[in-house]
Amino acid sequence: MKRYLLLIITLFFLRNVSANGVEFELNRVKLPDAINIIYSEIFKRPFMLSPELANDERLLTLRITKDINERQFIERYFSNMNIKIYDKNGVDYIAVYTPKPATVPTYTFTYTPKFRSVQYLSDALAGVISGSFNNGSITTSNINLGDVNSSSASGNFSRSGDILIFRGTKSDIDTIKKLLPTLDVVTDEILVTGYVVEVSTTQQEGNGLSFIANLFNNKLGIQINSDYNPTTGNLITFNSSSFNALAELFNKDSHFKVISSPQLRLKNGSNSSFSVGSDVPVIGSTTYQDGKPIQSIEYRSSGVLFNISAEIRKNIIDLTINQQLSNFVKTETGVNNSPTLIKRDVSTQVSINNGEIVVLGGLAETKNSKNSTGFSLLPFLRSSGSDDSKTDILVILHAEKIIK
Repeated sequence: MKRYLLLIITLFFLRNVSANGVEFELNRVKLPDAINIIYSEIFKRPFMLSPELANDERLLTLRITKDINERQFIERYFSNMNIKIYDKNGVDYIAVYTPKPATVPTYTFTYTPKFRSVQYLSDALAGVISGSFNNGSITTSNINLGDVNSSSASGNFSRSGDILIFRGTKSDIDTIKKLLPTLDVVTDEILVTGYVVEVSTTQQEGNGLSFIANLFNNKLGIQINSDYNPTTGNLITFNSSSFNALAELFNKDSHFKVISSPQLRLKNGSNSSFSVGSDVPVIGSTTYQDGKPIQSIEYRSSGVLFNISAEIRKNIIDLTINQQLSNFVKTETGVNNSPTLIKRDVSTQVSINNGEIVVLGGLAETKNSKNSTGFSLLPFLRSSGSDDSKTDILVILHAEKIIK
């Protein structure tokens, strides 16, 4: 009853329908009822309403005057409600539709890096823009510049080559142009000079790290940083105007034996290594072919192996250090036809100031030897004793930024 009353009230607002146009008004009429009135009184043609709109509770309020096209007006009104009218063989089919997002035009931007790699620039820019990165060595004929992944800037790029190619919106390209001068700058570098030293001490002289700390203080007047604990620490740092003075000290003191003295130049974020030794063949995995075992041979390095990576900050230098001393000996037990690797190594991460010297310890070996003195013919005059000696491997590094 209420529905029919609503239709009567609505029809009250219908005004002159003529060839020159119509005047038509609806006020808070449910969508299915409004469509039925529009097609009955204005369009006067058959229509089909999508089932998903049959129970639509949305209310329509509109007014059409004689000076506008009523068909275009209704289609535009429905479009705002994500409703579309399809003409199929003289019948209007009214259904819900999902409008496609507006297509934003994209453009191509190319850039030849001055100092940084394409990989570095791509990674740095990927988090602040959308679009796609590609690059090529000379031309762009091997890539599809129209294939844009809008969800991620790093979704479609190659990390090698020497040309940065980006495809995206003008806004993204403007952002890239503003950021590139701050990203594509000269990479900081450091020069790392080091000594790998074997220190022999007695039980009374303490471990190698405390021994060298006392020696630096007494012979060179070097003050060790206050946070060093001679009982539990395995690292000391200090500042010295002359790193070469340490080499003279090592040559004059019999406690020291210099094993290697590497010098490495590193870029920020890079890794470098130094090795003196040999590659020794050892037995690897065993496979079977036609029922016969086949053993693979692997070559493993031994000797003095030094590996270091650096992260250069504004005020400090972070170093990741790995030092290994190793050699192969004949295997006496187990797999006799494969040598045994004997090694001593140290791995650590330290943060030092520019120009600071760091000493790493912790690789110690203790030897105990018994001795006796006296006359063999007079055993009651003989005396016996023991001598405990220690051997420590110390890594001494000096890291300094290279001024360009």
